[in-house]
Amino acid sequence: MKFAVIGHPIQHSLSPLMHHANFQSLNMDAEYEALNIPVEHFHHIKDIINSRQLNGFNVTIPHKERIIPYLDALSDEAKEMGAVNTVVIKDDKWIGYNTDGIGFVKGLESYYGELRKAKILILGAGGASKGIAYQLKQRTSYPIYVANRTMARFDSWSFDINAIPLEDVNTIASQFDIIINTTPLGMGQSHESIMTLKNLKPNALVADIIYTPLITPFLATARQNGYDIYNGLDMFVYQGAESFYIWTQRKADVTAMKTAVLTKLNSK
Repeated sequence: MKFAVIGHPIQHSLSPLMHHANFQSLNMDAEYEALNIPVEHFHHIKDIINSRQLNGFNVTIPHKERIIPYLDALSDEAKEMGAVNTVVIKDDKWIGYNTDGIGFVKGLESYYGELRKAKILILGAGGASKGIAYQLKQRTSYPIYVANRTMARFDSWSFDINAIPLEDVNTIASQFDIIINTTPLGMGQSHESIMTLKNLKPNALVADIIYTPLITPFLATARQNGYDIYNGLDMFVYQGAESFYIWTQRKADVTAMKTAVLTKLNSK
């Protein structure tokens, strides 16, 4: 079987390493390559993919929306997100999925445990936030709170969440068991003015969807203040595992995948 990831730039992608670790663990004869496709060449995408006789492929920045007109069908979640990160090719039909949200949530469940009684706050309302909120709504008994600078960002969300202005998070942060950052807060800009990461629940978990670096400034502050932290590495691994399942109907070896990625990250 043959798979790939498409994006631009793509040379630093860890997806081939991760998927080959899974193939090796499962004794599977399969290939996975990274295809650098600039925007100006994207109209050749059908020819590029078909010439390689791929069974499926992942889609990363900047093509997650751009791929949609080339697809024959979309999963419900991909329709809701308006973005695709996984395509399976069956009987010459291209079907698009989005595994980012389920990837984060499955990873979070593996670390935190059952989420049904967790009160959750998400910072940011971009594509990643929307996918995570979509999946969390199906798993927790409580309303999901999502904080963003502009409320207009929620106009395209067709499912219910509690939308709040980002500047209000410090006043309500103590209510939540899990706080998930999906913004660039702390990466080149200070998060202190938005969220102090103080006076949270004593056992609160502070999460970030970024995994390079493994400890973002946002997480470093949370840890310094005595809170448990959780980075985005599992999201990357589990979204890949979900893609693999969509392509093959087989369960991936997430331990082998995570070990391969972590080893590479720690060697840098």
